[in-house]
This record gives sequence, structure tokens and C-alpha cells, in this order.
Amino acid sequence: MIYIIILLSVFLVDLVLKKYVEAKVQINEEHPIAGGKILIRKLHNDGLMFGKLSDRPKLIRWSTLGVLGVTGIYYIWLLFQPGQRLKKAGISMLIGGGLCNWFDRVHQGYVTDYISINCRWQKLKRIIFNVSDFFIMIGGIFYLFGSIKRNIGK
Repeated sequence: MIYIIILLSVFLVDLVLKKYVEAKVQINEEHPIAGGKILIRKLHNDGLMFGKLSDRPKLIRWSTLGVLGVTGIYYIWLLFQPGQRLKKAGISMLIGGGLCNWFDRVHQGYVTDYISINCRWQKLKRIIFNVSDFFIMIGGIFYLFGSIKRNIGK
């Protein structure tokens, strides 16, 4: 049950944050938080990471749905396996983030990104992401470590 709560929490937290940013932040506006180390900025990303394939919205929507579908089937199977807590937590985060971004694409035609790191490296500072992106990355790392840990233990 905890893994379903993780998935839903990632989805709902990012959805609420995206709605807040859509309502309160204008494009090209910057709002520093955390002592100025993090910037809240709004970007409408109609592509994948870094705007890739932005000219192919149907391909992105359908391929994302396919990946989420296959991953969802595996997730259901994994939930019934004993142990493997790190893998279950990781895939819960990954699916929660993926579903929220997919939901954005279907309902808005783009994903709302809103977080960037305020640092001296301009390439890093220009990257704008959202909480779902963060949890997709962290979830993938958790899943990877859970797989490595399980294989080392055999």
C-alpha cells in the first residue's frame, strides 16, 4: 500500500505545484527561493527533455503512454513479489512522475516545468524541470540500486 501512496503523492504534489505555477508565475519571471539557490521559472515544454521531438506531439503522447502501460503491468507484478522495497519505491516514483507529465501533455499539450538551480554554470542554470522529472530520475536510481543490491545478494 505504501508504494501506491508514493506513486499518488508524486503525481498529486507535482500536479498541485504545476497548477500553482501556471496561475501565479509569468513566463520570463524568476522567483528565488531557498536563499536564492533555486529559481522558480515557468516553461511550457512541448517536447521531451530539453525540448526534443517537440514537432512530434502525437508520437510523444502515444509512446509515453505505451511505456507507462508496460511499466504499469510490470509494477503490478512487482508489488506482489516479496521484498524488493527499493525497486518498488523507485518504480513508484518513476510512474508517479511519468503519469503527471503525461497528464500535462494530454490536458495542456505541453508539460509545465518550473524549477532551476541558480548557479554560476549557465548551462545548468538554463535547465528547467519539475518535481516529476526529479522523481523520475531518483526513482530510476532507486530501482537501479535495488536491482544491483538484489543481484549482489544472490
